[in-house]
Amino acid sequence: MLEQVEDLIDIIEIGTPLIVKEGVKEIENIKKTFPKKTILADMKIMDAGELEAKIGFDVGADIVTCLGLASSTTIAGAKKVASRNNGKIMVDMINHYNPISKWPELLEMGIDYGCLHTAHDDAVTGDNSIEILEQFYKIYGGNNLAVAGGVNPDLIQGMSHFQPEIVVVGSYITDSAQPREAVENVRKVMN
Repeated sequence: MLEQVEDLIDIIEIGTPLIVKEGVKEIENIKKTFPKKTILADMKIMDAGELEAKIGFDVGADIVTCLGLASSTTIAGAKKVASRNNGKIMVDMINHYNPISKWPELLEMGIDYGCLHTAHDDAVTGDNSIEILEQFYKIYGGNNLAVAGGVNPDLIQGMSHFQPEIVVVGSYITDSAQPREAVENVRKVMN
C-alpha cells in the first residue's frame, strides 16, 4: 500500500497496532524501504521516556509519540533523547482532560508537536476533536499542531478554518479498497 501512495504522502505513520503486533523492527523495515520519508512511530510512551524513545529512534523513527497523560519527567526524558538523535517528539493528547491547558507546559519543554487525537473507538461512533481544535486554534494557532483520529475528507473540510500543521489520516486510507484514490481525495480537500 505504501508503494501505491508514497509520492502523495509526507509522513509515514507506523501505528501503535502495527508496532504492538510486529515490533519496532517494522519501523526499521519501513525506514529502509522509504529512507527519504519522515517516519512517525506512534509508540504512545507513558513511562520510561528516555528508554522507550531511544528504542524508536534507534530503529529509524524521526518522530516518536508520548502520551500527554505521561509525567513531565517522562516526556522530558523522551525529548532529551529526541534532541540527541535529531528527532522530534509528538505529544498525543488522546483522552487528556484538558489539552489546551497542557500545551504551554509542553511548549516550555520544547516539545515539537501536540496532537489532538480522538480515540479510534470514539471516532468510529462519530466523535471528533473539531470543537477542541477550534478552541485550541483560537489560543495557539495551528503551528506545531497535529490532528488524528477519524480523519477523512469531510473532517478535513470541517477544520479548514483551523489549519493544523499535521493531519494524520489512518483508517480512511488503510481500510480503503483504493488507497491511492483515498489519499488523492484527502489531498484535494487539503489543497
